[in-house]
Amino acid sequence: MKIIEPKLKTAFQFAEDKSFTLLQSSYDLYFNKAKIHMDEETSQIDTVYFNQCTFESVDFTKLHALDVVFKGCDLSNCTFNDASLNRVQFIDCRMMGATFTDLKLKHIQFSNCQLKMSQFLNCKFDHVRFNENQMAETYISFCSQKSMELVRCSLESLEVVETSLNNIDLSTNEIEQLIIQPSDLKGATVSEYQAYDILPLFGVSVTSN
Repeated sequence: MKIIEPKLKTAFQFAEDKSFTLLQSSYDLYFNKAKIHMDEETSQIDTVYFNQCTFESVDFTKLHALDVVFKGCDLSNCTFNDASLNRVQFIDCRMMGATFTDLKLKHIQFSNCQLKMSQFLNCKFDHVRFNENQMAETYISFCSQKSMELVRCSLESLEVVETSLNNIDLSTNEIEQLIIQPSDLKGATVSEYQAYDILPLFGVSVTSN
């Protein structure tokens, strides 16, 4: 699967403030180790790089983000509601307890992020890659996916509800205590080792004899 990466400018406007409130539309900006706030009118960020920034329970409701990178940022307990993300990367970010609701994600990468106890509710995944993330106790409910990858993620106690994992290769992930209906798992690929944990979902007992 090919993910289109953010198309960033070769030259940014550097924002030197250590506490910054994004305006209605923010574009062509680079933030380094800043505390970021959102104005009630903030609706679009375009071609922005956030490096080691802090977002304390920020509400990204109805935000449209295009060509944006979050690198080493703290987005714990942030809310993305009725928003649109296109060509966005989350790299080495803390996102524990983040909530994504009614979200459209297209050409998105989550890499080496802490997503424990995050929630994805009624989201549309279109070319989305989760790579080497901590996703224990993550909850995915009533989502649709078109070209989604989960690679070397920790998925202990992942709960999936009314979300098909068809055509997704789970074999490189840790998936102990997966909570999912067999119908949602249909069409997914698992390793032989993982099958020992998954077969009981189908009422099959596994013995070492």
